[in-house]
Amino acid sequence: MTRFPIPRTPIIAAWAVFFSIGATGCASLSLKGVTSAMAPEQPKSGPGGSDYRHADWVVDSGGTGANAWYVFQPMRPRPASAPLVVMMHGYGEYSGYEMHEEFIRHTVRKGNVVIYPRWQTDFVTPCAAGRQIEACMRSALDGIKGGLAWLQSRSNRVQPELDKAAYFGYSFGGIITTNLANRYATLGLPAPRAIFLDDPHDGGLGGAPEAAVDASLAGIPPAVKFICHSSAQGMISERGKENSSCNAIFPKLGHIPDRNKDLVMLYPDDHGSPRMRAQHGVCTSWPLPKDAYDYYFCWKQFDALRSAAFDGTDEQYALGDTPEHRFNGVWSDGTPIRELRIQKVAPLIPQTSVARLRD
Repeated sequence: MTRFPIPRTPIIAAWAVFFSIGATGCASLSLKGVTSAMAPEQPKSGPGGSDYRHADWVVDSGGTGANAWYVFQPMRPRPASAPLVVMMHGYGEYSGYEMHEEFIRHTVRKGNVVIYPRWQTDFVTPCAAGRQIEACMRSALDGIKGGLAWLQSRSNRVQPELDKAAYFGYSFGGIITTNLANRYATLGLPAPRAIFLDDPHDGGLGGAPEAAVDASLAGIPPAVKFICHSSAQGMISERGKENSSCNAIFPKLGHIPDRNKDLVMLYPDDHGSPRMRAQHGVCTSWPLPKDAYDYYFCWKQFDALRSAAFDGTDEQYALGDTPEHRFNGVWSDGTPIRELRIQKVAPLIPQTSVARLRD
């Protein structure tokens, strides 16, 4: 068992190459001229805001190899119990939790206990993406169950509220999350009440778009609150991948009522500084620092989605083509940052021009 702090380890370059993070492209964007407008800071309250219930968090780890896990508990004050959030990293997080550290910290301090399975120890262990997904799914499942067992083994640990379970998955982790949520009943996992997929993608190694996704997703509860996000500069922006990512997953969710699900797209905005990028990995905290898209999109979206699922509040920030849902903040000169695009049906395709910004 390891106690926080846990040393960070760099994520190898294969991750960026394999899933087209495009760090070079991001760097070139930041060198171009921009206006004097500045991006907004984190809001002081509401979904995505800094009105935290807890002043601190504590991190523990356990398990071995690809079956390892991290558990994050809110502290100061320490609650007796808290809703459960399972967060799944993308391909290439071989150790540590740097990929989503800022997102996890925010989620925990908002009053949740988070389990973060490792599920991978190098580029092809235990799977090389694509149709080999079952091996990585077993590792992720073991990590989730290992974290749950550790929490439940002592009463002085924050007990996970299994009837309030939310799942987040990024990239290949989004594909794993989709399948786990679909099979939750037979796998003995807590029923998903909220699911947020961030640019899900299986690497394209299985032939058909997202071939690693279960053929049927009828096992996902119809009452779930479900968001599938595609970045305008992410997977589906690449030639030949227009039908991948959320566009391959969403047509399998016909049993979920439209009121409970959305396709959303985030666009870049170069009006001010720093420029808002909408690349693959917009909700990660490595290699780029947190920015307005974390506060007003990633964190806001997941906070509100859980509130809508657990107690019926904040739904206007999470679902539907509402002003609150579309809103991504305002530049310091009063210009709104480009809003989300929201649809109830696939495909959701980036518009021809994504550089700035008005439809």
